[in-house]
Amino acid sequence: MTIRLIVAAILGLAVLIAALRLLLWHRAAGEYASLTRLILLLLLQPVCALLLFLGLFPPTVSGGSDMLRVASAGAPRLAATQGGAPLVALPGSDMVGAEAVPDLATALRRHPATRTIELLGQGLGPRDLPAAAGLAVRFTPPPLRNGIRYLATPSPVSPGAAFPVGGTLEGLAEAKVELIDPAGRVTDSAKPDAQGHFTLSGTARAAGAAEFRLRLRNGDPTMEQAVVPVIVQDSARPRLLIMAGAPGPEVKYLRRWATDAGFAVTTQMSAGGGVQLGDPPVSIDGATLRRFDAVLLDDRSWAALGSRRSALLAAVREGLGLILRPSGPLDAATRAQWQALGFVLTGQAGLAPLALPKPPAAAIARTRAGIADPDMPGDLTLPDTLLPEVSRLAAIPAGADTVPLLRDAGDRPLAVWRALGVGRMALFTGVDSYALTLTGHRLLHDQWWRALLGAVVRPAAAPPAIEGVHWAGERMTLCRLTDDSRVERPDGGAARLIPISGCAAFWPASAGWHVLRSKDDATPFYVQPATALPVMRAARDRDATLMLRGDGSADPKGEDRPGAAWPFLLGWLVASALLWWLERSRLARQPTRSTR
Repeated sequence: MTIRLIVAAILGLAVLIAALRLLLWHRAAGEYASLTRLILLLLLQPVCALLLFLGLFPPTVSGGSDMLRVASAGAPRLAATQGGAPLVALPGSDMVGAEAVPDLATALRRHPATRTIELLGQGLGPRDLPAAAGLAVRFTPPPLRNGIRYLATPSPVSPGAAFPVGGTLEGLAEAKVELIDPAGRVTDSAKPDAQGHFTLSGTARAAGAAEFRLRLRNGDPTMEQAVVPVIVQDSARPRLLIMAGAPGPEVKYLRRWATDAGFAVTTQMSAGGGVQLGDPPVSIDGATLRRFDAVLLDDRSWAALGSRRSALLAAVREGLGLILRPSGPLDAATRAQWQALGFVLTGQAGLAPLALPKPPAAAIARTRAGIADPDMPGDLTLPDTLLPEVSRLAAIPAGADTVPLLRDAGDRPLAVWRALGVGRMALFTGVDSYALTLTGHRLLHDQWWRALLGAVVRPAAAPPAIEGVHWAGERMTLCRLTDDSRVERPDGGAARLIPISGCAAFWPASAGWHVLRSKDDATPFYVQPATALPVMRAARDRDATLMLRGDGSADPKGEDRPGAAWPFLLGWLVASALLWWLERSRLARQPTRSTR
């Protein structure tokens, strides 16, 4: 039994007792009692009890009527009134007739009875989202404009390394996206797929902070541009061990490429009869292999390892990267051993011609390769039709746990990788890839081997970075700070940090490169102008606001809450006073008969 029922029962019992008392009093009074007075007293008893009950437990009212209309960025200048609900305008909205407020929290303090908010415009930004928690939200987002809906900026890279830039377009199925390097040259271009996704590639140069640009074109005019910040950081050179069963041009060009790509290379080649060429011999054991980050060996070196393969595979399980490559047709024993590692080769034995993709445009190829002068002669100016003759294993690499890494022009897997412990192994089926560098396709050779080693090399400790896209005038949250951490603005001045929950809040006032400095570290990060990437910013706010709204299957009304109690308590006080006065008043009583 609830407290409401207990109180109702007590009040009902009190009314019955009071009515019985009045009836007995009326009967005892006899001819002096007034029937009219009795009826009034009997009626006022339940009225007082009912008013007291309603004062203690006032009826609930719906919270749906306590609505606040909020105009955010992108809202129309004019809006129709709705049910007398107040209308406020957040910064970025210029709606006529709305009450201007600096943020949603201020608006809720001015309208404390608000239970439901109706949003007009693009939605709430990160500053106002926490204030809307716990409220019912009505939000019908407007359609997004055409433009860059999402942009993924690259993580810090090493000098000379390639980096990807991905994103999504809203509309513009026939648009063209270009990546432009700091010198103003187009380094890559692409068209979006059916879902609007695109991926571009660039190459980092010298260490430091670089500003690439993303240009969106729909025909000749430029629709939108955005800065793609790239942080190029020097790091320890990864250590690569190249093992070959015999000297040859493949090993020569692989060593040259790896050195130019920033690897510390050690080469071991067998000349037969126990003679080793290249660098001083190294032992294939656990202690030695821990000094390397990746090992590249051919099928003949694999066969020559013998019992030392167990030490190599144990090092892979601990994080070492391993790349297997054929130097020619594989014998049955090597094919079975590689299949035991998880690399299944399906198809005929022997070699087959490798279908090569069409090279990129000459200007893009020059930019990726670092050739600044478009008139500079070199292998990149050769005709696209001059393709080298490169072979591959006729068998196709596969396996239940393998991931395709490279594909040929016929979309057949050329290289796959799989995990082994905390390390990775890859199988590359190409033979004599050095021919690419001799026939004008050095860029393709570079892409292949960067992808192979990038997939398996032992990962180095990631440098600290502040990821994501940030806009001027919008709050950022910085974490992993020390007591002496500070932010250096583009003009060299120091910015204030406000501690919150173990992190710090920072409001960048201007666009450009900022640096988060501490005693032992300096982390640069880029802040976009407030007007940059407007479609991406609108999509972010819209999606975050839709999460507040829920699935939108029902119109939010707000939770019911108790109504005001004071009108009922005031009525009970008036009725009780009237009852008290009527019981003591001589009104409607029979006159007393006089006696002598």
